[in-house]
Amino acid sequence: DDTHHAYVGNGYLGQRVPPNGAGYTDSDAKTGWPLFTPSYDGSFVSGLYAHNQQTAADRQAVAALPTWTGLTVGTGGEHSDTFNSLTKSGRISGYRQVLFLHCGIVRTSLTWTAADGRKTDLVYEVLADRDDPHTGAVRLSMTPRWSGEATVTDVLDGRGARRIRQTGGGDRTTGSGRDGRTMDVAFRTDGTNTDGAVASTLRAGHDVRATKPQAANEERDLSARQSLTFPVRKGHAYELTKYVGVDTALTSHAPRQDATTTSQRAARQGWDRLLRAHTAAWARLWRSDIEVPGQRELQAWARSAQYGLLSSTRKGAANSIAPAGLTSDNYAGLVFWDAETWMYPALLATAPDLAKTVVEYRYRTLPGARENARKLGYQGLFYPWNSGSKGDLAQECHSVDPPHCRTQIHLQSDISLATWQYYLATGDTHWLRERGWPVMKGIAEFWAGRVSRNTDGSYSIKDTAGPDEYSNGVDDAVFTNAGAVTALRNATRAAQLLGERAPREWTAIADRIRIPYDTQRKVFQQYDGYSGSKIKQADTVLLMYPLEWPMPQGAATSTLDYYAQRTDPDGPAMTDSVHAIAAAGTGEPGCSTYTYLQRSIRPFVRGPFAQFSEARGAKAGAEDPLAGTPAHDFLTGKGGFLQIFTNGLTGMRMREDRLHLDPTLPPQLGRGVTLRGLHWQGRTYDIEIGAHDTTVRLTDGAPMTLDTPKGERILTKTALVLETRRPDCSTGQHGRCTTVTASSEEPGMYAAAAVDGNPATAWIPDGPNGELTTDLGKAVRVTKTTPVWSGPAPTSYNVQLSLDGRHWRDAAADSVSGGAVPARYVRVVVRGGANAKSRTGIAELTVS
Repeated sequence: DDTHHAYVGNGYLGQRVPPNGAGYTDSDAKTGWPLFTPSYDGSFVSGLYAHNQQTAADRQAVAALPTWTGLTVGTGGEHSDTFNSLTKSGRISGYRQVLFLHCGIVRTSLTWTAADGRKTDLVYEVLADRDDPHTGAVRLSMTPRWSGEATVTDVLDGRGARRIRQTGGGDRTTGSGRDGRTMDVAFRTDGTNTDGAVASTLRAGHDVRATKPQAANEERDLSARQSLTFPVRKGHAYELTKYVGVDTALTSHAPRQDATTTSQRAARQGWDRLLRAHTAAWARLWRSDIEVPGQRELQAWARSAQYGLLSSTRKGAANSIAPAGLTSDNYAGLVFWDAETWMYPALLATAPDLAKTVVEYRYRTLPGARENARKLGYQGLFYPWNSGSKGDLAQECHSVDPPHCRTQIHLQSDISLATWQYYLATGDTHWLRERGWPVMKGIAEFWAGRVSRNTDGSYSIKDTAGPDEYSNGVDDAVFTNAGAVTALRNATRAAQLLGERAPREWTAIADRIRIPYDTQRKVFQQYDGYSGSKIKQADTVLLMYPLEWPMPQGAATSTLDYYAQRTDPDGPAMTDSVHAIAAAGTGEPGCSTYTYLQRSIRPFVRGPFAQFSEARGAKAGAEDPLAGTPAHDFLTGKGGFLQIFTNGLTGMRMREDRLHLDPTLPPQLGRGVTLRGLHWQGRTYDIEIGAHDTTVRLTDGAPMTLDTPKGERILTKTALVLETRRPDCSTGQHGRCTTVTASSEEPGMYAAAAVDGNPATAWIPDGPNGELTTDLGKAVRVTKTTPVWSGPAPTSYNVQLSLDGRHWRDAAADSVSGGAVPARYVRVVVRGGANAKSRTGIAELTVS
């Protein structure tokens, strides 16, 4: 795959690994807004930002280090040749690359044929040490099928560097060099002037007898290289390992010296000891897991999603998570609402120590938020729509036209909610007082000053942009307004807990902020005056989750269905995850939760390592002028997908003194879903959702209170059994939620949508014509088959029935006439027009 390369990461250090196993590559494929630069195998350090005139109008972007994985192999003799990251695939055979999710290692094995025909078996293993975050390592095992002389070169490749300049580098070997030679590249970030260094120690195995070691010379292209030349014998294996140390002034007073010390310490430790500590650290993280038995693809996607979040976060950090984490400089590596709303909740449920980086980042950048508010004439705090090192609106935020930096102010409420959720998840009152309360208070002060009082005594919030970036400069955006209410009320409650005094106006304003609602349709209006236009991504549906906004009976279902049909299918990847969670919560008859689950993942999976693309097509939002090539690995989408399991199927919501659980399961996941190692207020527990019953087990900690649809339960060491809610069983339709296949499917418009009981979802073939076949599970007497069309009516169609799936008979065009017909299988053959932009599909197929 040209761009979706594997990566390693430990929450501090991240590195893409090219198909050839080590080194640097790039491609002609450009990234999207705001950098619009070619994609490349970058190396990134959490929280390291820079800015210069050549990049995004001198606003901050994440800095990239010299690529540190380079380890080339050369053959000696008259026809010498070198294997590196750019060696063509025609010279490679026996190829295999594996990303080991459970231990964060990329292993690449292959046979390289040099220009003169000599073959060498190569195995590369790359890791970013989970035990020591400042360490990376690359081990090379080579077995030549020839005898002669070989040269292995350790490379720190400046071609991977971005937005830094060199301040030094070269040979750093001390003593006898018995444990390997060390070199480094020292640098300083552009604009932010943060010093740092990358050091590498090359250590050879016992069978390597170097005859011509070549020490590194100081170079000025942010690169360094050192070599070992040694004799080799045919069929004999040789091992060489490079140990990399990385540090910056963000974490060290002497980053160059500390990077060298880290590199040499790892070399003395050796690969085996380093690997044991590294894998043990990963094993501790995987105590929290999501199991989906019988669903091989879905299982792999869930684990890949977990790996993405885990590899970009670590305990004790305060840098939050960018939309692509430490995997690329997509979105300039900045922090958006993606962190609080999409990535944080699943981490909070499974790894609260790692999730803490999100809320700690907002506390760390609080001085910048306070200064932003002062300059804008606001009270309290103002966090910019996207931010880097300090949260400075002018220096770090990129979206000026449209002015999302100032108008996507729902971010303030997203931050406040995440802060409150951390307290709910941990019960840590000391943290709430010292770090959470200052943030929540400052945001409540902002909202109290930002609202406008209307003549009827209500309050409006004007000139904003909600998550739907197709609408800007609107008044009373419902998610923004409801978020402001929630922030004011949660801050008031936090003050009560802490013995602080909350201004009375916070409650008075919260009770009178306008929430646009259409009483006839039972639909919350996206903003004042909204007329049903296409939206880019989830917006109003966020009222249901995560806001848990109280709604009249039927309003949740009506609102979800209304906006699901108006959401751009080419929009960002995370939207259908909240649709799935909302559908699980409404419990409407059928199985649309599974349809949305599929739509949240299948259109976006890319490459052999199940990475996430930001969009199903070539652009993340067809009507967004700023949208560019979709970001990847899009951890925002992965985080949303994981929430379907942690908060959707479980119905889990955190309260101050209890957990709310309301488990549900679509029939397509009939073998169940298990979540292990969930955390809440010092307890650890498992949830096993079965087809009929759900078992909750407390594996560590004190008894806890569960709030369930059938009342309060106390969870002790004795497992509790709850009823699994099954909306698919509450319908008499024979075709509802049955096994269904199609001749083709437009991405996101899958066959299951035609039988999920919800006309807001639809199957659409990937072409003008298509066939949809449903298996009723057993032979029944079919009296009528009725398709409800999505899009234009077909040019023609016909219905076919079969008892065995092989022999078919035609039925009438619109129903089965002439009495009941025995059948187990029903097929609808659709013939549509040639208009690719408006294809015929089936929103719902009913079989009576």
